[in-house]
Amino acid sequence: MTTRRINLLPPERAERRRARQPTATIVAAGVVLVVLLALVFVAEVFRLNGQKHSLETQQATNADLQSQVAQLSQFQQLETQLRQKKTLLTNLTSDEVRWSVILADLSLVIPSDTWLTNLTATETANSAAPPAPGTTGAVTLGSIQLSGTTFSHLDVAKWLTRLAGVDAFTNSYLSLSSKNVIGVTNVVNFNSSVQLSDQALRRNQPGAERAP
Repeated sequence: MTTRRINLLPPERAERRRARQPTATIVAAGVVLVVLLALVFVAEVFRLNGQKHSLETQQATNADLQSQVAQLSQFQQLETQLRQKKTLLTNLTSDEVRWSVILADLSLVIPSDTWLTNLTATETANSAAPPAPGTTGAVTLGSIQLSGTTFSHLDVAKWLTRLAGVDAFTNSYLSLSSKNVIGVTNVVNFNSSVQLSDQALRRNQPGAERAP
């Protein structure tokens, strides 16, 4: 037995149903597309929020680094000021006569059989003056007058020789060498002098740097 389906609906309705099928397909595809676009939008929102958070974190890190740089720049300024002060002090004291060194050098050359009774030091005001014509070329910065006592004129000569061996001294000179008696001992009193050369200046003395 053969079964046949009989469509009792009007043909116009069937035609309308067939016409709605592509429309439904298009609507479904549109809905899927909208859903996909919504998912893409949500993903982009999350990505942008993540980038925004990373940017804020980086900005906070940069601000912290800038603060540290600003603090370190203060130390740089202090170091620069220290160098400037040190340079200024060096320039101001480079032509300073180092009397402590001179007296120390003098104490090293005094013979054991000679003792000083008087020392007078003077310093020339214009230490930058050029050497006089015919001199050794050293700038005279001042002079030292030295009086003392020893036992013979030979000892006085030895004293002058030792004075001449000091780099900061020049033009050693003897103005008096006379015999005398102390108690029952024969002695010789002497007056001598030396001039200071530019070797007496701080800038010409090894290890003469001065900290601020």
